[in-house]
Amino acid sequence: MIGLGLLALATLAAYAGSFMGPFVFDDIAAVRENPSIRAWWDLGKVFSPPDGLSVSGRPVANFSLAISHALSGERPWGYHAVNFAVHLAAGALLCGLVRRTLRRPGLGKFGRDADGIALAVAGVWLLHPLQTATVTYVMQRTEGLMALGYLATLYFFARGVDSANPRGWWAGAVSACALGMGCKEVMVSAPLMVWLYDRTFVAGSFGAAWRTRKFFYTALAATWLVLALGVLGTGNRTGSAGWDAGVSAGEYALAQGGAILHYLRLALWPVPLVFDYGTELTADGPALVAVGALVAASVVAVRRSPAVGFCGVLFFAVLAPSSSFVPVATQTMAEHRMYLPLAAVVGLAVVGAYAWLGRKSLWMWLAVAVVCGVGTWTRNQDYRTERAIWADTVAKRPANARAHFNLGVALSASGDAAEAEQEWRETVRLEPAHSAAHAKLAETLAQRGRAGEALEHFEAAERGGRLGGAQLNNWGSALLAAGRAGEALEKFAAARKAMPESAEVRFNLGNAFVALGRRDEAQENFRAAVRLRPDYAEAHYNLGGALAEAGRYAEALVEFENALRLAPTDAAAQHNVAALRAYLGKAGK
Repeated sequence: MIGLGLLALATLAAYAGSFMGPFVFDDIAAVRENPSIRAWWDLGKVFSPPDGLSVSGRPVANFSLAISHALSGERPWGYHAVNFAVHLAAGALLCGLVRRTLRRPGLGKFGRDADGIALAVAGVWLLHPLQTATVTYVMQRTEGLMALGYLATLYFFARGVDSANPRGWWAGAVSACALGMGCKEVMVSAPLMVWLYDRTFVAGSFGAAWRTRKFFYTALAATWLVLALGVLGTGNRTGSAGWDAGVSAGEYALAQGGAILHYLRLALWPVPLVFDYGTELTADGPALVAVGALVAASVVAVRRSPAVGFCGVLFFAVLAPSSSFVPVATQTMAEHRMYLPLAAVVGLAVVGAYAWLGRKSLWMWLAVAVVCGVGTWTRNQDYRTERAIWADTVAKRPANARAHFNLGVALSASGDAAEAEQEWRETVRLEPAHSAAHAKLAETLAQRGRAGEALEHFEAAERGGRLGGAQLNNWGSALLAAGRAGEALEKFAAARKAMPESAEVRFNLGNAFVALGRRDEAQENFRAAVRLRPDYAEAHYNLGGALAEAGRYAEALVEFENALRLAPTDAAAQHNVAALRAYLGKAGK
């Protein structure tokens, strides 16, 4: 327990700088645009998250976001804290699983130092910089929770076989497996890996394992129903993975050989770490052959060296759903996929070193864990701002259009409009059909008064995909600035359908009607704008102008006075109030 406590403190030190890091990438939609996490006790909503999110079809993961929301609302620290707690719990389970496994009959000298070996495995795994892709990036909690469920399933089974009354432990294993299935689809192999663990370390054969515990395995297999229900409920997220995702199985498999070898290299030397590899597919036939050889060696080892074979099969079984031939078009490579498989790599390395060097090898792993902790602390500095993580990604993957786009968004949010424009220009150079980048460019150019160039990018944005209400509104503004009021009116009308409660859209509609000489309709929309947003000074002012043009001077004065009250330094409003007061006073009205 003392060793685990010290390990927890070391892990806390490595992640101490990450708790105030911002939401990035999928985090933003899953937290800020996810109404189902606002009340954790409303299980009907929590277990049915909206379509199109990273947690769609993953009800347990969504429930965990609701817990984080209860802790900190939309402030990131509560989400990072839960991620960290999940990581620590998974590390503790890994330590317990390794310790119990090494103490099983037939593993000889390893049992004498099972505690030390288990702490070494858990320490390197917890502190390894590769794990930041899951722990520090909030929405990869799905991966962390899946790993927690996977390890709990194996650990509870291991406790059960050593218990005089195993039913409680095995019920825990089935429950953990079901919860893991509700977190991420990668959990699919867990029931089979428990069976392999039983055959390898307990029963001695698959047949004996089944005959002894067939009811338990039937219950474990039933948890696949939870996974099936989740997959059926994924909604729009299904477009990101599967054979209808726009990438062929063959193309994807050819790229995954190189990806898996890259993951193995990062496990041994985690430099450079990349937040987002993009969607690029690089075929690597020799790498795929090498990975195939490793898979074959793992299968052979299951018979000839069962413990080694178990680790090899675990590695590939966890990676298989995302890193084989089922395309994940939105992320062809991702470091978070190594979160649980890293345990198999570290376990083999630590146990292998112990078999070769004996107890003194554990001091070596202490040093490795310290170096890993420093690396993790350093990597977490890249997550301190959205700008920092995307700048780091662009530096390491300059051909990643998505990284350039998101860096542009971060630069724009921090007020660096010129730099943001350059990133969005690079985005559309790399990916000419990138609708969102064209839209951002168009909005930026329109704000700078370059309406003609802005309109070109709005048109390109529309060709690349469907535009949202805000983008249509901005397009209309650019058209209005270019003197094309009729076309602007069409865009504003479409924006109004998308955003019926937007005061800005109604204000812009009013301006378009003014330009077309349709004063009554202009007044109607300006009135709607101030009704939707009573503190909208510009809308009050323009309503006053429309009323004055219609000869309704007393009503116009009221609106100009409202505008002046809201914007006391507005010279035009000051002038109009003074002029109308003088006129109405002279006219006796």
